[in-house]
Amino acid sequence: MKYVLSGALWMLLAVAPLAWCAGNDGAGNQQPAVRLRDAVEVKRDRVWLVDLLPQDAPSALQKSASTIELCRAPQPGSERTLDAGQIAIKLAAHPAVFSQVAIPPRITVRSSGWPIGEEAVRRAISCFLQGQRWKRDLPDAARLEWRPPAATEEHPTLQVMGLDWDNRQQSLQVLLRCSKRASCGSFLAHVFFPASLGEEWRKQLASGSGLNSPSGETTIATGAVLAERGKPATLILDDGNMRISIRVTCLQAGALNQQIRVFEAQGRHVFHAVVVGLGLLHASL
Repeated sequence: MKYVLSGALWMLLAVAPLAWCAGNDGAGNQQPAVRLRDAVEVKRDRVWLVDLLPQDAPSALQKSASTIELCRAPQPGSERTLDAGQIAIKLAAHPAVFSQVAIPPRITVRSSGWPIGEEAVRRAISCFLQGQRWKRDLPDAARLEWRPPAATEEHPTLQVMGLDWDNRQQSLQVLLRCSKRASCGSFLAHVFFPASLGEEWRKQLASGSGLNSPSGETTIATGAVLAERGKPATLILDDGNMRISIRVTCLQAGALNQQIRVFEAQGRHVFHAVVVGLGLLHASL
């Protein structure tokens, strides 16, 4: 079987240069090939050939290219590189389209995703609180701070996984995620109240008032181990402009806001990361 696949690949690469040079308009007239872009940015969770076309590409070509899926998009805030061979293999089943495009050696695909706005975060926290004995919304006077991730869908629904009072920052710390887990990872939001309200919320939490998740998940207990030694976890790396999500193994156990060492097997790197959620860590690039 491997010889058959190898032979097919060689045949494909042999005819590819012809496809990359020019196309045909259907009436026998030679047309210049449309060169795919070297770098593109997508928001969706899949990359389609139409995403790689320039804006002035013929409408008929754009229509056909919109039906050709190339690969999954990278995680929001990260990127992946496609080479000409990968794209040529995908286009082998579409010779009419293949003959109209010129494929550069490398194409960088970056996923910007959809930003998660403050309104969505406030709505999720208010819905959570409405399900508790307080039966009230998040006060308008409360100020939110969070490191906004990007989602793979527009206007995702958020879900509160738990909350706790952060004594260091004197704020309510809330762990959220997208209800559709593939849309975005977990992230933390800090809620800052005016002095009088802040004391009220702190006392409410300290009294064990039962701020439990409607889904049955409990709040983030102070000192609870959220990263277990030897267990897998997700590490979010970012430099303020780009976010990368990688799988790691915890070398130490850690509670919320503690810094621990984690190991990334593929590159054999050890990172010092801060625990920000259950099986979730953060570090700067």
